[in-house]
Amino acid sequence: MATQITLTYKNEKYLLEYSRLTATAIEKQGFNLDEITTKPNTMIPLLVHGAFLRHHRDLKQKFIEEIYENLVNKTGKEGEEGFISVLAEMYAETVSTLTDENAVDEGNAATWTVNKG
Repeated sequence: MATQITLTYKNEKYLLEYSRLTATAIEKQGFNLDEITTKPNTMIPLLVHGAFLRHHRDLKQKFIEEIYENLVNKTGKEGEEGFISVLAEMYAETVSTLTDENAVDEGNAATWTVNKG
């Protein structure tokens, strides 16, 4: 099971999670994890928005920004993970499923061979 975050804002719970589809959506908007420290004003909002897409697609961007503005522990306190770093790990975890052979069900495994002429 993929990592999830349960976020509570104004007594409402939100489930944050990435899928390949939501990761692709933010990549098409320009998200690049390698640029999160050099372009934080662009990359962090995309990363946050992507986490809401899977379960809360209908939320307005302005409301997601409001939630983020009121969020505690964005960058982590000593000995604790920050919200942004956990989201980055969740995104990377989703991307890694593209090449993760451990996730293949052996009974349904597709095989391939190379035929050189």
